[in-house]
Amino acid sequence: MKNYKSFFLALFIFISSNFSLSADNAQLVHRVLDARLKTRLCQSSEEAIDFMDSFRKSLEAEGLFSSLDEETGLVIDNMIALERYNYMYEKNLSSSDLKPFILSQYDKINAYKDSHEDKKSDFSAWFILSSGDVINSSMQFLPQSTAIKQGLREKDEYDKVVEKNPDLSFGLINAALWYYFAPAIGGGSKATAKNYFERAVKSASCDYEGFYSRIYLSQVYFDEGDKDSAEKLLDECDEILNGTKYVSFIRYLNQNDFSLMYYTNNREKVEKKLN
Repeated sequence: MKNYKSFFLALFIFISSNFSLSADNAQLVHRVLDARLKTRLCQSSEEAIDFMDSFRKSLEAEGLFSSLDEETGLVIDNMIALERYNYMYEKNLSSSDLKPFILSQYDKINAYKDSHEDKKSDFSAWFILSSGDVINSSMQFLPQSTAIKQGLREKDEYDKVVEKNPDLSFGLINAALWYYFAPAIGGGSKATAKNYFERAVKSASCDYEGFYSRIYLSQVYFDEGDKDSAEKLLDECDEILNGTKYVSFIRYLNQNDFSLMYYTNNREKVEKKLN
């Protein structure tokens, strides 16, 4: 049971047939993804947090949240909250602010699901995917039995996303992460993860998807010993978003024989060795 809990925590870093969004809502989702990617240009975790806070305020000032349907509004809210949480975690993984912040978003998701039982099979893929991100980040604060149940349900949902939306790069990335970190006995598969990451690179429809699909695929190659292919993909990430400390940090990890995937599961251990 302990191994399963560790696996679900590693997913920190997304099912229905109703995938399509209106043109305006789809444009807004990509605008949020663009903002999330731009945080990688920030020089510190604090600067990134401030950036996301300012971005959210700009959307509110434009009246966008009030004009959205409830589900799309929660998709946007999930994405912004998750990106902020990522940098809160990066800043201090032991902060007492982490639990109440992410669990408040987790509660919003569950409240929406509970009040829409009749349309459970019609939840949009973007809602399921963005909610999955938040749930993954909540795992360490949930009872172990709940975390395991949530994680296994997530696998089924991701499989449906990939089946119904085979060219959805965002969904392929998240499904790939599940398969990569899951133990084989629990359904994990490094081969499936690699295949999904490769497909995600080819089907990326925005810079966010192109950047992160390449980041993760590069680290799969690194773990396989194909350092040339790994470096080539990191070079492509530089072309998408030049000057990020994030890519430089991954190169630093690789130069010290650690992959980002290993670091994700062993942050304190790796940082102790590097320092």
